Amino acid sequence: MRMRRTFGGLSTAVLLLGSAAPAAEQAQQDPRPSDVEELRAELKRLREELDALKAARPEATTEERLDAVEVKQEDAVVSGDIPGSFRVPGTDISMRFYGWAELNWIHDFQGDNSDIDYATFSPYVPLEGTPEGKRKNRDFVHARTSRVGLEAGMPTRFGVLGVKIEGDFNNEPRTGDTAQYGSPRNVITQQLTSSYGFRLRHAYGQFGGLLIGQTWSTFMDIDNYPETVDFNGPVGATIIRQPQIRYAYVTQSLGTFTAAIENSSSYVLDEEGAVMASSLSRMPDFIVRWDKGFQWGALSARAVTQELRVKDGEEVDATRRGWGAAVSGLVKVRGSDIFTFGVTGGKGVGRYLNYSEGALYETEANRIRLEKAIGFLVGYQFKPTDWLRFNVVYGMARHFDDDFTELAVSTGIDSGRFGINRFVHQANFGPIFTPMKNVDLGLEASLAERQTLAGEKGYMTRLNFMARYYIN
Repeated sequence: MRMRRTFGGLSTAVLLLGSAAPAAEQAQQDPRPSDVEELRAELKRLREELDALKAARPEATTEERLDAVEVKQEDAVVSGDIPGSFRVPGTDISMRFYGWAELNWIHDFQGDNSDIDYATFSPYVPLEGTPEGKRKNRDFVHARTSRVGLEAGMPTRFGVLGVKIEGDFNNEPRTGDTAQYGSPRNVITQQLTSSYGFRLRHAYGQFGGLLIGQTWSTFMDIDNYPETVDFNGPVGATIIRQPQIRYAYVTQSLGTFTAAIENSSSYVLDEEGAVMASSLSRMPDFIVRWDKGFQWGALSARAVTQELRVKDGEEVDATRRGWGAAVSGLVKVRGSDIFTFGVTGGKGVGRYLNYSEGALYETEANRIRLEKAIGFLVGYQFKPTDWLRFNVVYGMARHFDDDFTELAVSTGIDSGRFGINRFVHQANFGPIFTPMKNVDLGLEASLAERQTLAGEKGYMTRLNFMARYYIN
């Protein structure tokens, strides 16, 4: 059987070479490798292997020699079924390694927000008149956004099973831990090795429309999210990765319908503005989604409901159900230019809107009050050439007056550095260059403003340089 398959392959190669004689002349003028040239090279290699086997084993039969060639081919490393992948020798598994090495050089002209996050985190921008707000001209250089990933495809009797594992180095110790050295750990690591902790981003398996594992939330429209040099991106949208089980049903004319259950996180604040340790959920969050592509672009609509619950086993016992909805899309403008937009809002939407608090526990009434908020996001990418693209992105989040804000004002958590905001604005703009394949160089300006419920304001102005080197 092996001999017949091998002879069949050789015969096919010979026939293709004979019938493609006119194409061969064209191939000689074309500097790119042609199918004819590849077939000739493959045929030459097989003949050389057969000649080598004849010399090594002159007593072997033709069938034995062909079997040896076939075994050798199965052990060779060849291209896999996933773009950019290779076939694991001796298996049917296609595997692809990917990732990038990245450096970010950040300069804050106004407002030092470095104790919260290296990337733009405008909801906690220092307020005017505070020591942090008066600090200016601070540099911060890091490589923690570098990442690595592995993607694999494995054929089964029912279809292809895909697996993905990805992580980055975004777990640098923050301030506050002085147990070992007497200084904040992020200061110590910069003085010595600038080390960063590895963390998990994605880890899931996918079979057809079923996905089980950790990845971007189904409530996040990652396909139509605007590009920024800043790692966190703008406010006014969703940015969450979490464990989930979801199923997507694809139709030819109506689009894709998706339903998912995802990890719950009962994020409820107490009357001092701290997250309650007694927060817990009895059930996962539930999300439904619809997506459809058009000639002019794409649309996506999503809805989420989550349980917000506090229970300490004694007196504290309250439950409310939060909800959120979102619509986003992409419009092809001209050439390669694109316009993206998104609107996200709800009551008790919480962490599904970057960044809102979501819920506040009222001790006297033993009741959870839900925050009503909305976010808006627009982006435009101007791409005059393949090596240059220019992004302009604006995002905002707005919080409305209701029983949540009334309780926040009455308890005094409506002001201060970590006070609840009335609104947050943020703009990112700048070019990204691709001077050569697998290299991106970006330069982006970020402007942000926040205002607490008490009317206090904070501002941020920064410049971010990025150098990224892809390994896939």
